[in-house]
Amino acid sequence: MHNRRFKMTISDYAKILIVMAFALLIYGIILDFSNSVRLINPQNVVKKDDNNTFVDVVRSSDNNKDKDSDTKENTGDYYHKQDNTNKFVNSVDEINDQLREKLQKLYGITIKYGDEVGNYSVGGYNTTNVTDSVLINDSLVKLKNSLSLYPNGLFDEIKNTGGISLSIYLLNNYSDDTITGVTDSTSKYAIISVAVSHPFEETFYHESYHYMERYMLKKGVNFNSWNIYNPSGFSYGIINKDYSYTSTYSQNAFFVNNYAQYSAEEDRASTFEYMMATNKALCMNQGTPVWSKARVMKEAIEVSFSSVSPNVVEYWERFI
Repeated sequence: MHNRRFKMTISDYAKILIVMAFALLIYGIILDFSNSVRLINPQNVVKKDDNNTFVDVVRSSDNNKDKDSDTKENTGDYYHKQDNTNKFVNSVDEINDQLREKLQKLYGITIKYGDEVGNYSVGGYNTTNVTDSVLINDSLVKLKNSLSLYPNGLFDEIKNTGGISLSIYLLNNYSDDTITGVTDSTSKYAIISVAVSHPFEETFYHESYHYMERYMLKKGVNFNSWNIYNPSGFSYGIINKDYSYTSTYSQNAFFVNNYAQYSAEEDRASTFEYMMATNKALCMNQGTPVWSKARVMKEAIEVSFSSVSPNVVEYWERFI
């Protein structure tokens, strides 16, 4: 009887090595996949200092940031630099300065607030400076949104063609707290001051129209036919609440509010507020006295401004 021994050939060793290598490869892939899963969605906890407030900032991509990076994040209106602790280091004041600079460059205007305004007085009224950085930020964002509703180049045209520069002063309030805004203008400059302790947009629309009309009058526009849309025998400066939409809510009111009855200039600026309003008031219905006034203003603006095209429906023309 013979004992048979198994002898391994070189081919057998090669097969075993191939199997082992294949097993190690699979094991390595499993480990790498496990690590990848942990790295695809890191849980970055973004902290911010208690005194840092971010307004109107898109931050949807924060959780995809590398927490060890030192980069500037483009968040639309602002840039926030992150340090290696993943904290936003911009202060509200820095954010305000960035937005202000952007608006000044985009529209060719000057914006002042806080101590920059100094002891400003206008029309016999003293003013109080706004010092709350968050309130300033809120006002700058509202100013940005309001300015975006005007045609491109309109403010540049008034400044460069008309020679009338524009400064906007953000104030806390006037010594008469019922006043929300004032336009101080000449043939060479205009200062629109706004009390930010009151609602912002309506005041800015009103005062911006005064600035626009200064340019329009310089261009030779007149409103000789304006009074035909007022009550028979009416004189500006004599207030009759029965003529005002805010008192009667009648679509056939001759004026949008009582203040519009002080002068033809205030009538047009007050009407412009309603032309720029988010929602259409009944007094803006077609054929009404206020609608007719708005149409006259629309045509006067189109004649005056090369930046306003008759073929484009501007924001203030939506209801006309």
